[in-house]
Amino acid sequence: MMRPKRNEFSVSTFTMVSCFHVQLYYANVIQTIIADNLRTYFFFFLLADACKNYQNVTDAERKYDYVTEEYNSKCDDTLNGWYRFQGAAGTKMVTTCPPRDRCGANFPAWLSAHHPTVAEGAVDKKVCINKFEGCCEGSAFIQVKNCGSYYIYYLKELPHCNFRFCGTD
Repeated sequence: MMRPKRNEFSVSTFTMVSCFHVQLYYANVIQTIIADNLRTYFFFFLLADACKNYQNVTDAERKYDYVTEEYNSKCDDTLNGWYRFQGAAGTKMVTTCPPRDRCGANFPAWLSAHHPTVAEGAVDKKVCINKFEGCCEGSAFIQVKNCGSYYIYYLKELPHCNFRFCGTD
């Protein structure tokens, strides 16, 4: 059996190295395609499916005109996701400043801008909090999406327990 001279490669060695590089290249290509598709799917799921995957906010104490008893304030400290106002809570977030001690909280939170159109998609909006010194003493940002016949809101917990998002019809 003849051995290749030093610095010479046999055809089978070259073929093995070439095949390994081709397999490695295609493995990286496939991995990139899968990763890109997962990112696209995840992004699509978050935006397109939000109108079908939300939780309902329905309690009457959340309505803008509900008077909160002095020591019975509730809080939005567990929210995290898309929510829709329905039933006794109203059909959307209130866009005018409710007085203090409304919506089941000492400090009501309200949407300080108009609701978006369907064409605008999910948009960032400022939520104001009516505290001691005025209607927008505190604030936070949320996302709002028009789903055609209703709105959904991407809500997260507010910074203090006696703040609460308010609804209206």
